[in-house]
Amino acid sequence: MKRAISLLACGALLSGLLMGCGPSGAPASTGESDDQEAKTTVYISIAASLVSSFEEIIPLYNETHPNVTISVNSGSSGKLMQEIQEADGHGIDIFFSAGKSQVTTLEEDGLVVEGTTQDLLQNQLCLVTGKDSGTAVTGWDNIGDAANMALCDGSVPVGKYSREAFVSLGYLPDTDDNSAYTSPEISEALGGIEINECADVSVAAQAVAEGSNEIGTIYYSDYYDFQDDLNIIAQDDGTLTGPIVYPVCQIVNPEADEAELAAAEDFLAFLQTEEVAAIFESHCFIVGVE
Repeated sequence: MKRAISLLACGALLSGLLMGCGPSGAPASTGESDDQEAKTTVYISIAASLVSSFEEIIPLYNETHPNVTISVNSGSSGKLMQEIQEADGHGIDIFFSAGKSQVTTLEEDGLVVEGTTQDLLQNQLCLVTGKDSGTAVTGWDNIGDAANMALCDGSVPVGKYSREAFVSLGYLPDTDDNSAYTSPEISEALGGIEINECADVSVAAQAVAEGSNEIGTIYYSDYYDFQDDLNIIAQDDGTLTGPIVYPVCQIVNPEADEAELAAAEDFLAFLQTEEVAAIFESHCFIVGVE
């Protein structure tokens, strides 16, 4: 039986009646409507930082694809990966991650449809504060001047990249797995700053925007959603973190019938069109990976 996927914290249910008709391996969605196509649902899991983009992408797809419902599960990429592993792919058709390691792990587990992974987007790490915070922090070099900060744990891609930045800045020594640094270890390295460990990047952005935390690390794309409440103190062009790549892939879903598989393939192709690229760019993503 097909199961609905519940939303994670800070995710929003994005659904509409959409129809998919793209053939396997198609470079892009056909964009043509066929009201006689069987109704079906495509289940996608997306990183929390993609939610606002998909609030525009799904209605656009819905304009010409009225017979497919797109059901979205959003949250941290690490937790989404674990859900896919625990379900052995059941009930998930597409995974759009904020980090490459999660998709690589699923590929190694045999849970990704071969040849479907696309490195679609890039992002950048930002150090932010509230509009009226009055923080003494002026850049990456004096983060410790803040009383507290919002920081995701190392299993969340933005938390992993934050730790890579701290290593590059000399706050932490380089190790075989920098993502394993704990919040207490980071607090000590930054001079005792209080760390609010957040479940995903949207939670971190919200904590700073509402004034619960003085500073925080988020993605540039998340600044889009909170720009009225946040100021960017510093933004990394990849020098500190390395490239922040967002791959998308089709998941091996044993529950999917022919109609669902076709719709999933079509929607995945649609995500690679120029129309969708324009939406991503408007939400502060960098389209394409060099």
